[in-house]
Amino acid sequence: MASFKLSVYGDTESLRTLGESLRQDRLRHNFTQSHVAELAGISLPTLRKIENGDGKVEMRHYARVLAILGHAERLGNLVPSTLPPPDPKFLATSERQRARGRKGRR
Repeated sequence: MASFKLSVYGDTESLRTLGESLRQDRLRHNFTQSHVAELAGISLPTLRKIENGDGKVEMRHYARVLAILGHAERLGNLVPSTLPPPDPKFLATSERQRARGRKGRR
């Protein structure tokens, strides 16, 4: 059975930390909130909610802000792949089995 660690604070603290990191990165780029909101195609209040860690904001809005700040590729790495890809040799050599019919069926 796989084990995992839950934060004592859960998603609330994680989103707050993410929002603060996005705010700091936006300021490092010397972007205003209104500029980032316009580029992301979201409202200024939505960007403020993101930077405050509001959990009710849609994931796609977070993704747009991450992309504008140069972090789009990191979204795909949030959850690591758990299963290795299937071995093509095994798939090619697997024998097909015929389905068995039901008894008494014509």
